[in-house]
Amino acid sequence: MNKPNLHRHLGRQIDKYLSKQTINNSPELMAFIDVINQTYLNYEKDAELFEQSTRLNDKEYSEITLKLKEEIGKRDIFQKKLVEAINQLNVDGKELKEEEDNLLDLIKILNREIEIKKEFQLQLNESKTIAENANEAKSEFLSIMSHEIRTPLNAIIGLIYIMEKENSLQSFQENIEVLKNSAQNLFLLINDILDFNKIEAGRIDIERIPFNLIVLTNQIAKSLQVRASENLNKIEVIVADNFVPNLISDPLRMNQIITNLVSNAIKFTKNGTIKIKLNQLGVFDNISTFKVEIIDTGIGIEKEKFNTIFEKFSQAETRTSRQFGGTGLGLSITKKLLNLLGTDILVESEIGVGTNFNFTLQLPIDLKFIPVNTNDLQENYKVENLKGLKVLLVEDNLINIKIAQKIMTQWDVEVDLAENGLVGVEKFNAHKYDVILMDLSMPVMDGYEATTIIREKNKLIPIVALTASASFGYLDRALQIGINEYIIKPFNPNELNMKLKKYYRL
Repeated sequence: MNKPNLHRHLGRQIDKYLSKQTINNSPELMAFIDVINQTYLNYEKDAELFEQSTRLNDKEYSEITLKLKEEIGKRDIFQKKLVEAINQLNVDGKELKEEEDNLLDLIKILNREIEIKKEFQLQLNESKTIAENANEAKSEFLSIMSHEIRTPLNAIIGLIYIMEKENSLQSFQENIEVLKNSAQNLFLLINDILDFNKIEAGRIDIERIPFNLIVLTNQIAKSLQVRASENLNKIEVIVADNFVPNLISDPLRMNQIITNLVSNAIKFTKNGTIKIKLNQLGVFDNISTFKVEIIDTGIGIEKEKFNTIFEKFSQAETRTSRQFGGTGLGLSITKKLLNLLGTDILVESEIGVGTNFNFTLQLPIDLKFIPVNTNDLQENYKVENLKGLKVLLVEDNLINIKIAQKIMTQWDVEVDLAENGLVGVEKFNAHKYDVILMDLSMPVMDGYEATTIIREKNKLIPIVALTASASFGYLDRALQIGINEYIIKPFNPNELNMKLKKYYRL
């Protein structure tokens, strides 16, 4: 037997337990060792294939899987030969019996390695299943997103064409509301995606602001009643008599949580009722413990789907998204926001009867009893006149300039324009402004460089980034160089008015 061809591990075992004379005197033993050696070598190939497969893409993974199956087939053949060789070694005699114990040690080692390879194979199969499920979820999400984005875009493009052709005031009045709703749907869709991305990256900070939860809840019900009426639904707010409304937390996130749950209830309920219930569970040491329930009389959810509906990009069933719309982000965002507030969301449901989403919170009580601070919320915010406020708008896109200028002119804001960062710096040096609205991506000189130059001369002037760059890397960089805050395009005019009001002085 040619020893250099032996696998290193097998060679060590043979040197330890068998002599050359014993091997040379037994052809059956030599055949047995040859089978074991081939098995070792094939298992080593399996291990190499496994390590390579974890680094390959889907196409390479498919190819390597076929090779792996071929190698496994060869392994099965060698295993059969191994069994045959063991049966052939059933020889009488004391000397062979002593050697048989040593051979059994070799077989035990081989079996142990076989078990290890089986475990590797199981892990590979599990990884494959996870990857396939992820690809399926990704494909389904892209399909849903395509539908959700293209539907309002189709309405916008089609109605603009109709309005151009009809060119009448009546056509304008009939179609403007549809255009507004379609644009708002796109805006909310983008906000959901950005919010989810922020939460996933851990970039959501919870504010501690006094607010009135009863007033906030009534405002949500009022703002969603029109949408509820489209499905012939009505919204009821039920508040316990002893409920403590003045709390300290994040009213914007609380608004988002309740709005998501009520919107979800509206979507899956027709000709029914959506109830928002506020129940006081207790008050201790200026901490209020209360429960919020959103109860609908809609289609209901199967118990097996209770966990699935809170996963990102998921709904109870694929056909649900097609029939009722939605991206599958709302409940996932709601759950993650509640987790940030230190609690979780629970669900009770029965098919054909309805669903109850509820959560329990413990929040500090506002002892100063400030009436309401929820007017700062964008949906209910009332724009204010900012007459006399001088704003330098640094923006290169003509359409964005026209829109921003027209919006701010309605508030009597004095707007000066700069088409890039270089012109913006020159105008800043030559004139006095109250606020600078700075785009980040511009030719000649971008907003980062312009802000850096301005900050070398003036540390105090407010600079607000008005940008479509929603990447956390870009926004973090902007804040580090001196941007006070940012507004993501497409922006809500209420948000812009709210930001500018901070720097408005009569």
